[in-house]
Amino acid sequence: MPMKISVFAGDLCDVEAEALCTSTNPRLSLAMGSGGSVRDRGGYQILRECEEIVETEFRRSGLRSLPAGSAYVTTSGDLPAKIIVHCVASDAAHRSSAEIIGNCVRNALALAEAAGCRSVAMPLFATGHAGFNFDGAVTAMAEALRDDTTSAKQLFIVAYAPERAEEALRLIRSVIPSAEIDIQRGPDRDDETAGMWSDDWL
Repeated sequence: MPMKISVFAGDLCDVEAEALCTSTNPRLSLAMGSGGSVRDRGGYQILRECEEIVETEFRRSGLRSLPAGSAYVTTSGDLPAKIIVHCVASDAAHRSSAEIIGNCVRNALALAEAAGCRSVAMPLFATGHAGFNFDGAVTAMAEALRDDTTSAKQLFIVAYAPERAEEALRLIRSVIPSAEIDIQRGPDRDDETAGMWSDDWL
């Protein structure tokens, strides 16, 4: 896997990557966490596109619920990224698994590659509203990255809580000992928004 991995401590939308991934639910509601940040900073046109994706699924299947592990591309709105990739990190009952997380990684990388993106930023999938444990999520993501054949050259794994960055780096190195990996830190959070998110966020 000839890519560089950076653990980014901060807000997903502060990462300089061509593709930004949200960790969201089967309705792509962008209500909180990485989805909420993308909606607030990229604009509501991103949410409108998510709503159309869900409506298209409803017209096709009669369900307004997208499969866990699937991923979908929208505009990046006012954000400088090329695309936003919305990853369904849990099922309709807010449950996730290592398999779902791995599928989010693989599907997001495939969509980013199809869009010509060479850098991709992903939050720690399912560790917010779905409540998946931190170590398990990092390990599942690292395993998927280790085994993928993406052409991406730079991957950011975003840990919103800065104190978890070192732990994430250690876990990734245990799965991919040969990885070129570092820690990057985003700008300091505004105190008014610091309490809005869970430790690492869905």
